[in-house]
Amino acid sequence: MRKLIVCMITLCLLLSTSCGAMAAGVTLRTFTPFADIDYAAQSYMDMITAWEEETGNVVEDYSGLMDEAWLENLKDMIASGEADIVAVPLGSGLTSSELVSVDELLAAAPDCGAKRFSSMAEADGSVLLAPLRLNWEALYVNIDVLAANGLNVPTTFDQLISTCAALAQAGVVPIANALCEWSEIVLDCAALAGAPEDQYGQQASLDGAKDVLTALTQVGAFGADAWNATEADYEAMFLSGGAAMRIDSDGLAEAISAERSDNVVVIALPAKDGQARGHVVGTPGVGLAITRACWQDAERREAALSLVSRMLSADAASQLATGAQGLLSKSIAALTFSATDCTGLLYDINADSFDSWSEAVISSLMSM
Repeated sequence: MRKLIVCMITLCLLLSTSCGAMAAGVTLRTFTPFADIDYAAQSYMDMITAWEEETGNVVEDYSGLMDEAWLENLKDMIASGEADIVAVPLGSGLTSSELVSVDELLAAAPDCGAKRFSSMAEADGSVLLAPLRLNWEALYVNIDVLAANGLNVPTTFDQLISTCAALAQAGVVPIANALCEWSEIVLDCAALAGAPEDQYGQQASLDGAKDVLTALTQVGAFGADAWNATEADYEAMFLSGGAAMRIDSDGLAEAISAERSDNVVVIALPAKDGQARGHVVGTPGVGLAITRACWQDAERREAALSLVSRMLSADAASQLATGAQGLLSKSIAALTFSATDCTGLLYDINADSFDSWSEAVISSLMSM
């Protein structure tokens, strides 16, 4: 009987301590697109749950599809001082009176993981969002196809050329991008690889892209039937493991089966000058910010900084940046997490001259 009473007292003390800890926790209200059909929805909720368990804080999550109703609800809660952390696309209409800038965030918490991308500047020049998810373009590599031919993933431009030459001689399509349906993505990646990143979109990068593509075409990088194959044919060939590489956007990652996720990696197209590129080819997707109302409340601010640091960590990059698995997911996280900014897209930079320039490149390659 005495043992039972002691156990009951102990249980009551534990419950009292637990309730006290919960009462002491801070409640944060979050708005993100990581819900419904978004591929990161479950990973995001797992992250939130783990953070709650570790800190004793609570998250009221308002994640959902980023439609007009969701955005209006977000703005209403910001106006009433109820929202704490938001993950929104650039151009949401939110201002520095509502969100804490990245500069302020870094000044208060230099190690929070936030990055200041100039490509995420608002119309007034302020940078309110730290990059959380990017829209990127890069080189996908079937590492098992390379291994079967005694080759490694190329890390330099010279290695890329020699790898493509070896594959072409072995009868394997090195880079599965059709020349008859020239992809803007290929031109974007070649432009960054062909000239320093600060010259992206300028004439030097356009000339550099032509040089890169000429060198690749000369060694048969796009296959013996590159002018007759379709993009659909080549994409299917890559996805099935019938081709070694493909230049494509982040969307292709969703088409790669779970069975092949440990056989595919994503890397930046190696630069012709051998110098590393900090920028990733593409545009900002979703950015993260703390609201001004949260920032002005000491307890909410401390809790928000803790959660934001978790959401901007390297581990979170692999969980939130893509729905891919295995080595593919890890390589995508490495590509995006290490980025110092986004280049933008050639067509967006100069739509008037893009078509004539790309047609000239194609004509040049056809005459080889």
